[in-house]
Amino acid sequence: MVKPILTTFCLAAGYLLAPVAASDSVDDRLSERGWHKVWSDEFDAAEIDLSQWSFEQNCWGGGNGESQCYTNNAKNAYVEEGILKLVARRETVSGAAQNEDSADYDPALTVTKGYSSARLRTLNKGDWTYGRFEIRAQLPSGQGTWPAIWMLPTAYVYGGWAASGEIDIVEAVNLGTRSDAADAKDGERETRVHGSLHYGQAWPNNVHSGSSYRLPNGASPAEDFHRYAMEWQAGEIRWYVDDVHYATARSAGWYSQYQDQYAEWVNGPGTAPFDQAFHLILNLAVGGAWAGAVNQTGIDAAAFPQTLAVDYVRVYQCREDKINGRGCGTSESRAEVVLGHTAPALRSIETR
Repeated sequence: MVKPILTTFCLAAGYLLAPVAASDSVDDRLSERGWHKVWSDEFDAAEIDLSQWSFEQNCWGGGNGESQCYTNNAKNAYVEEGILKLVARRETVSGAAQNEDSADYDPALTVTKGYSSARLRTLNKGDWTYGRFEIRAQLPSGQGTWPAIWMLPTAYVYGGWAASGEIDIVEAVNLGTRSDAADAKDGERETRVHGSLHYGQAWPNNVHSGSSYRLPNGASPAEDFHRYAMEWQAGEIRWYVDDVHYATARSAGWYSQYQDQYAEWVNGPGTAPFDQAFHLILNLAVGGAWAGAVNQTGIDAAAFPQTLAVDYVRVYQCREDKINGRGCGTSESRAEVVLGHTAPALRSIETR
């Protein structure tokens, strides 16, 4: 969840999307392609299923200077009529100043923020290497909103963020505000959603790449539910909105570099870092280094409360190749190929 540099893919006006299908028809269609559902939450229960999700509770700002505290309060995260709702509210909240996963985490160190929100994850309850990850969601709008549906590594095999990678399935910032896209027309509203990868070396020597997408006919992701998906196989990651494949990243454009047990800098093997188990995260951030710095800048307090609404989260694995995840994916020739970054020479790292 760090501000990406992205290009935008948009289907020509008049291209007709398939209508949103009923749940069973989505599964049937994916089954015909070879995808087997291995995990899901349809949010049919009265409460959030804590056998599948855990709350993160802190005010550390996500590493991006965000303005919210994440809580486990029912007013920030709840299920209503089959929909998970993560709600960001304007209120004074105090909590831990550090991420609870930090090695030096001290709950006695606290900070106070001006917004509350929620962040859920499947860490050690749902962790996967390769597959199709599909989420049907309606995103929030307003200056300062930053919804994210994304993945982090479970074991950080190649070291700290982002040497072990990050996969952003869908993010958006400031939907409905004045667009600052390079090709935006006068008066155009922000409608872009983004898919991206973070990788390279551990911060601050990390890099990122990705793409963005606009719905047809100027529709806003904040006005209705849409299906956001990411297909991940060995050496390739693809992004989709409502089954439209808009971007592909390949291992030639990503890398991992880290120090081994002898403190020697090495290149990650094969398709590292995207060759290990990752878990899902759903959150709604407020402000921060991306949302607070673009469009109309800052946070519009009058826009809150805002809600990230999620109809379902589903994970599929490919029956054709359970080891590498190949053989079930779909692709379109017009989808952007994200060039990404190649690994710098190790010699240049050693002399920094």
